[in-house]
Amino acid sequence: MRRNHYVLVLDIGTTGVKALVFNQSLRAVAKTYIRLGKPSPRRGWVEQRPSEITSACRHVLRQVVAENHLRLADCLGVGITNQRETTILWDRQTGRPVYPAIVWEDHRTRAWCVGIRRQHGKFIAERTGLVVDSYFSASKIRWILDHVPTAQKLLEKGRLAFGTVDTWTLWNICEGRPHLTDDTNAARTLLYDIRARRWGSELLSIFGVPEDLLPEVRSSRSHFGVLNRDILGVKLPVLAVCGDQQSSFYAALKRFASPRAATKVTMGTGTFVAQAVGSKFARHPGFFTTLAPGPKQSLYVLESKIEGSAATVDKLLGDTPALIRYLEKLAAKINVQLKRLPVRPKKVVIDGGIIRDGLMKGILARRTGLEIEEQVPYDGTGLGTARLVFEEASARKTK
Repeated sequence: MRRNHYVLVLDIGTTGVKALVFNQSLRAVAKTYIRLGKPSPRRGWVEQRPSEITSACRHVLRQVVAENHLRLADCLGVGITNQRETTILWDRQTGRPVYPAIVWEDHRTRAWCVGIRRQHGKFIAERTGLVVDSYFSASKIRWILDHVPTAQKLLEKGRLAFGTVDTWTLWNICEGRPHLTDDTNAARTLLYDIRARRWGSELLSIFGVPEDLLPEVRSSRSHFGVLNRDILGVKLPVLAVCGDQQSSFYAALKRFASPRAATKVTMGTGTFVAQAVGSKFARHPGFFTTLAPGPKQSLYVLESKIEGSAATVDKLLGDTPALIRYLEKLAAKINVQLKRLPVRPKKVVIDGGIIRDGLMKGILARRTGLEIEEQVPYDGTGLGTARLVFEEASARKTK
């Protein structure tokens, strides 16, 4: 690698953790990957070991630097993009989790959420842009508080902390154990008022979650801490944090002349459709409203998940006719959701591992009749966060 500036991005997914290196041209010039376990102790339960997530982050950072002989003096900083909604509670004093991470896919609180939705669903949707569902963090926090005696004891002592994967990672890899998140991750908890841009006291009361558990919320472009020296031997600033889907949306946003109605489809572990709403909160049937980085400040974005896709595609690799049949069906589902958007897009940016072989671009173009543009690299999640790190580093240099 030439001796110019670059950034490191940790992409903490559900099935694995990547470390990517982006140069100043926003080209991914190096990548390492390690898989994560995802045990399911009961039907509908999905968990992960928080310590495994932390170890994987440390490992891939060290590996990508060592294998590519990177000059750390040229590294402007680190960014984190992550699986969202996954919930971890830990002891502030010892740093030990009180329970495994409850993953976004987990359904153990589904029945409890039905009752909350009946009683408070409209109010919650108007504040969070979300429906009450086990998918999001709030009911997972409540389940741990109700079922893990250690959690209650630590809560009484003021020692209990909550975080999504970004917060947990910052706590463990940065000096001084910062307890922070960004607004894109906070917006997926059911506890963050995305209109007022703060933790909502009424929301906390509904779910029975004490505010002192929660991290401080910052914008995605912010100084989140300094990497512990023992990881890479130097102190590097963490200058961006962003939920994975919002990060890939930000990467796609750069391909549109204006944020208005910018639309992207991610086809990775899951398939997601997202479209920019703008600076004013709005809801639309069949979609969540969430926050994503914009050119200057966070934008409201409509988002929907169509289905889990990567596992199906993995099984069909090597059987091209079967793979094409599945991709045709997936394209039909994407087209249905695109038609439900408030603004019919003229162009759609696609990213994610499923687009790697180039098949999906043509299939989706024929199905939708729209201009389909592939994100390069297809790791849109890493690319969006790399942009944020470069932007924050530049802004700090000019101050």
